[in-house]
Amino acid sequence: MRLIDSLPQTFRYLEWIILIASLGMRDNVFEYPIAKVLWIYPTFFILGCIYPAKSKLWQQIIYVVGAICLIIWARLAGVDVGILLFTYIAKSYFLLGQSKTILITAFSGMAWVAVQYSAQLSGRVFQYLDPSSLDPLESIKFLGFGFLTFFACSTFTIMFCSMMVAENRSWQKAKALALEVESLAATLERTRIARDIHDSLGHTLTDLDIQLAVAQRLRSHNLEQSFQAIDTAKILSSQCIEDVSQALHQMRQSDFNLNQALTILIEKIHHYSQIQMQWELNLPEFSFSEAYQIYCIVKEGIINIQKHAFASQVSFRAYSTEQKVILELRDNGVGFDLELTPMGFGIQGMIERSQLLGGNLTIKTAPNQGTAIQVTLPL
Repeated sequence: MRLIDSLPQTFRYLEWIILIASLGMRDNVFEYPIAKVLWIYPTFFILGCIYPAKSKLWQQIIYVVGAICLIIWARLAGVDVGILLFTYIAKSYFLLGQSKTILITAFSGMAWVAVQYSAQLSGRVFQYLDPSSLDPLESIKFLGFGFLTFFACSTFTIMFCSMMVAENRSWQKAKALALEVESLAATLERTRIARDIHDSLGHTLTDLDIQLAVAQRLRSHNLEQSFQAIDTAKILSSQCIEDVSQALHQMRQSDFNLNQALTILIEKIHHYSQIQMQWELNLPEFSFSEAYQIYCIVKEGIINIQKHAFASQVSFRAYSTEQKVILELRDNGVGFDLELTPMGFGIQGMIERSQLLGGNLTIKTAPNQGTAIQVTLPL
């Protein structure tokens, strides 16, 4: 439990210890008149149990000012519990704030020093002195020393409380920031999972749904085409399983080779489609997380060409310079209008992955003029 969160308990025990110590430090425990002890000490023990943090402002002011007046009154009655003044100054800081505490401290200091001086004159502090024979200079010294002592102690108390409040605010900000970071991390993780699901399954599941819809529509009047659609759906479902297995395998690999993985991907596309692929790979080594992100960018770009570009030729270059890595993917497909065509989830995923790596992605395209995608990443 943080200290500032346990203030009521802390103040309670502190005041009780001070009260017990103030009795124990006397040469004679019964030096005080028993009647005064019977009402003053129990009163402060009861006040120590009270901490009006949730009370109204005027009630808090009455509590603090009343306790300070009671301490001064007790001193006039001959019972010195002056050290409790600083515990109530501390309470005032936490309850009322800095400005009100400074005001209360100033008036309390003047009243307390005046009472101490009055006690001196009456012989309760320095009993060996004759009040009428006191040197005015000594009185000035006494008052000056009293004010300086009170000022030093009260300043230390206020500064200590201020440090506690500032530290608590910093802790609260750090806690809020930690919660925000945790929430952001969860959001980023959900986004990453969504991208991975889309990259691994999105396109294949779309084709699978189309084939099943075709089979459902043709089952009543064209069984042959319906069965062909079902066979295609079976192939697509197997591909889904293979894609998931391959993605998990790649994610678990500790020695993931980016050049090799991209070569296998491109050769697979080249073998199972009518697209003529040309590629040139010369990439440096990356950490696993960076290599996997680059792999997903290239895979998403090639799949988009398969699904939307209607291209017959595709070229892919991946190379590095002294300061950056460049990925270039071009096709001779139908192209599109960047201003009129909204970005799909696939392109958006490529952009997000590029940004995660500190790079950027640019697209150059026009209707019937193909598409060129360039990804630039820092080394």
